Amino acid sequence: MNFKLFTNNKESKNEKKQIWMYALILFTGAFIVLLLTAYSQVKFQNNISEYQNKLSSQEKAKINAVTDFNSAVKENKRLKSEIDALRNKLLQSEQQLAAEEEKSSDIQTQYKNATGAADLLMKAQDDYIKEDYISCAVNLKFNINTAYLSNSALQLYNELAKESYSKASLLLYREGYGNYRKKNYSEAILNLSRAIEFSEKNEYYVDDAYYYMANSYYKISNIDGVKKTIGEFFINCPKSSFTKDMKALNKKVMG
Repeated sequence: MNFKLFTNNKESKNEKKQIWMYALILFTGAFIVLLLTAYSQVKFQNNISEYQNKLSSQEKAKINAVTDFNSAVKENKRLKSEIDALRNKLLQSEQQLAAEEEKSSDIQTQYKNATGAADLLMKAQDDYIKEDYISCAVNLKFNINTAYLSNSALQLYNELAKESYSKASLLLYREGYGNYRKKNYSEAILNLSRAIEFSEKNEYYVDDAYYYMANSYYKISNIDGVKKTIGEFFINCPKSSFTKDMKALNKKVMG
């Protein structure tokens, strides 16, 4: 009885010991599981944080890239605007320079023309003094542009023209008539036409000049010249003694 009780007590102690061992093992296992779980969670959290940091860095990089691109676009627009402004200024400067050069060229041309006209006027005056009235008149009428003469020079021009034209006209008529008699019809036409051009149209020899000029054209078979001269004759010399002769000549060329 006592032995059995002892045996039972011993078995009971062994069972308790085993239970404690199992409990210790379970506790240890649970602790290890908890440690592993905690480690895994920490590692997971760290991975998440690292991933978030990576994502954050990438997002920041993207934001920075977008910001840098926008800044570059704005800077490019600003630089383009400045370049356009400089280009416009350069174009304006070139246009102003071209305008100044043109103005300078115009001034030089005007000065050259004015100087040339004044020189020719002095030459005409010198010819008049030398009694070379034809050269004086030709120079005044055909070579000098009065637009480039000053007021005082224009006054001299008008005085020379008044004095030289009528004298040159008579001389040219005489030369033209001499050319006609010598059968030098081309020279006759030139001198007689200038005689008429320099005349006052009421000079006594003007109708003569038309007559000999028309016949000179006829002699060289220039029918258009004949017709033109006869037409001017009837306008400017309606009461001439050559009217009958000019009508007869006109009938020849028209028939």
